[in-house]
Amino acid sequence: MARRIPIRLRGFTLVELLIVIGIMSLLIGILLPALSKARAQAAKVNCMSNMRQVGMSLLTYSQHWSGCMFPPDRGDDKPEAERWPNFVFEPARWDPPELSCPSDPEPTDRHSYILNNHLTDHKVTYSNTQIPGLAPTEVIVMGEKVTTVGDYYMDASDGDYTKKVEFYRHGPAVGSNYLFLDLHVETDLPHDFQDWVDPWDPAAAQSGGQ
Repeated sequence: MARRIPIRLRGFTLVELLIVIGIMSLLIGILLPALSKARAQAAKVNCMSNMRQVGMSLLTYSQHWSGCMFPPDRGDDKPEAERWPNFVFEPARWDPPELSCPSDPEPTDRHSYILNNHLTDHKVTYSNTQIPGLAPTEVIVMGEKVTTVGDYYMDASDGDYTKKVEFYRHGPAVGSNYLFLDLHVETDLPHDFQDWVDPWDPAAAQSGGQ
C-alpha cells in the first residue's frame, strides 16, 4: 500500500490580504465617481427626452387652440382634474410621467417642470414667433422648477424667476434643461442677464432691461 504524502495548503498571509483589500478599495474609489457621473448623465438625457415629449404634446395642443402653447390659469390652485396637463396629454391625466425629471425624485405635485407664463402675457404663440431681437431658439417655453415649489407657471410677477426656477438641477457646473419655442431642448447654466432682468421675459430680454 502506497504511502500518502500530505499536501500542505498555503493560505493568504495577513499582509497579502491587506494588499488585496487596499487594491479593491482603490478600484472602488476610482470607479464610483465614474458610475455616479454616468448615472447623472443618463438622468439628464432622460429629462431632455421628457421635455421633448412635452413639447410635442404642447405643439399638438396649440394646433387646436390658435397657436396658444398651453392652457392658461390651470395651475396648482385648481383641482387635479382641472390642471393643464389634463388638457394636453392623452390619455388625460394631471401627473403624466413626462413631467417628472429623474433627477427630481419627489417633486411637489408630481411635476418637475414649470411653464413660462410670460408667453401668455405677451400673446406669443407657435405661429407668432417674430419677437423683436429674439429668435424662436432663444425663447424659453418651459424649464425646471425648484423641487418644493408646486406652481405650474413661472409668472410675470417680480421675483418669480429667482424663487421658482431651478438653476442647477443637473449639477452646479451643468445647470438645468430648458425647452425652447422651436422645440429644441438644451442644458444650460442661468442665462447671463443682469439680476433685475428676467431672462424668461421675451420683452425684457430683447430690450436688455431698458
